[in-house]
Order: sequence, then C-alpha cells, then structure tokens
Amino acid sequence: MSLLAPAVVQEHLSNVWQKPGEPFNVSATLESGQAFRWRKDVAGIWWGTVGKVAFAVWQAEGSPFSPVFWESFPVAGQTELFEDFFRLSLSLPTLYAEWESAEAEMDACIQSFCGLRVLRQDPVECFFGFQCASCNTVIKIERSVRKLAERYGQPILMPEWCPFGPVLYAFPEVESLTSADEATLRADLWGFRAPRVIALASILASEGEGVLHRLRSVPYMEAHAYLCSLQGIGAKVADCICLFCLDKDCAVPIDTHTRQIAVRLFSPDSSSRSLTPRVYAMMADAYRERFGLYAGWAQQYLFFGELRRAERFMDPKLD
Repeated sequence: MSLLAPAVVQEHLSNVWQKPGEPFNVSATLESGQAFRWRKDVAGIWWGTVGKVAFAVWQAEGSPFSPVFWESFPVAGQTELFEDFFRLSLSLPTLYAEWESAEAEMDACIQSFCGLRVLRQDPVECFFGFQCASCNTVIKIERSVRKLAERYGQPILMPEWCPFGPVLYAFPEVESLTSADEATLRADLWGFRAPRVIALASILASEGEGVLHRLRSVPYMEAHAYLCSLQGIGAKVADCICLFCLDKDCAVPIDTHTRQIAVRLFSPDSSSRSLTPRVYAMMADAYRERFGLYAGWAQQYLFFGELRRAERFMDPKLD
C-alpha cells in the first residue's frame, strides 16, 4: 500500500482499485453536486452508502491515476457494487478525445477534473435527494437528506474507527417515507417540500415495488416524461435523476450554470430568452449535438468548472 496513505488507511482499507491509463478522481466525483450524503473525514477518507452497504474510500490528492483504497460494511469486499456505483467500467480517455475535438473549452475542464465520473446512484435516494435540491443551499440539502436517512432508514453497523459514529444509515425505502411526519420533515429543513416528499412516496408506492429501477430499462424520453408527470418535478430535476441514477448518459440538466455555458459556447442568440420548455430542450439538444451519447458527462465537467469559477469569484482565497 502507498507510503503516502495515512496509517488508518493502511490498516483498514484492504481493497485497491487502479487501472493503467484509466483516471478516477474520487474527490472531484463526490464534490461535483451529484450526491448529498458522502462526507470526508480528517484523514481524507470519504464515507457514504450505496443501498444497504456503506463504503470508506481514500485516494491521495494530486493525481487521478493514484490508486484508490476502499472497504465496504457490514460485508467486506463488495467489489461489484463499488465499481458499478463509480462507473469504473467506462473508459474516460476515449470520451476525452471525442470531447476535446468537439469543443476547445473541454481541455481545461479535463485538465482540472480528470477522472471525474458520473455516479450510478440508488434511484430512490437520488430521486428524493433532488427533490430537496431546487432553490436550496448545499449545506441545507446535505443536512435535510442526511436527516431523512437517519429518521427513516435502516442502520448499517460501522467499525469503531468510523469517525461518524457506530452506524451510518441506508436511504429509506419508499414505503417508509409514505408515513413520514410532515412537521418533522419541516423541522429538518425540508420546508414547503415536506408534503411533496410524502405525496411522491405514496405515488411511487402505488406504482409497485421498483418503479424507479425499472426506468433504467426504458428510453431516455420515456423516463423523463414519466418523472415530469409527477407532482413538483420539472425538466431539470427529471434530468438530474435520469443522469445520476437511471443510466441516461445523454440527459443534460439545464440550470443557471449550464445555461450560461450553452449561451457562451452553443447558443449565443438565446441569452435573452426566457427558459421556456422549448428553450430548455433546445439548449439540452445543443449539448447532445456537440457531445453525443455521453453529453451528460461532458456537461458535468463544464458545470463543475463553471461552479468553481463562480466560487473563486465570490471568495478570492480559493484562487
């Protein structure tokens, strides 16, 4: 194991992922706005859950080609789930070559965030996590989603060296959320979204077990249309769900940042237009025309770059 790894990593993380020539940037992936319940401890170890399995993941900062050390709990060595969640079977260098030939601005993003991967999250967690994401701060989103899991999810027993307590929590089953208490959700900063969470859980429960998982096997437009038919879900949230858990790699969520990118790179004449459904679709299509089947991945690089530029503008200490 790497001599650069802290002692706790050397002692407890027994699995290693590394593939020659294939980048994987753990921190960029988990910090890029896709998931809301992964936390990093003082040793630089990331802790989170995938379904009913918890993971501890560490990588030396500075190179996306550094080995990644990890372990799973309560059952060790969940390799298939680990590689599936982080989409490690997908070759990024192939995509990078295509993106750089399609758009010059991609080069800087790839250099900055090389190894960033789009996650394959649990559909239920992703679905409800993004109900909290609209018009909200990252801190409030993370707190609200974490509280939801702690109140209604099943505990996962953790080792004594886990700095976040003796248990982490799996995300709640849909059926558990149908009986959630609205006042409690409001106290956990869900606010006006609280009754929507309960209503959506009831709708999904009535559709039958695994309705969200089944959307993985239908075409993108069908999955997107179904999500948009549900209470309070617009095109952007539907696209986030499609991209981050339903295998729709062509889905492109359009928000303030991705719209600014589209205006700058693809569609300068739409800068003064209202974001009507037609304009939204036009901008998303522009990404797909430029970047193809993995337009959603390319968007994530451009989005993260735009977000980091905005942070540096607001806080010079980040430069």
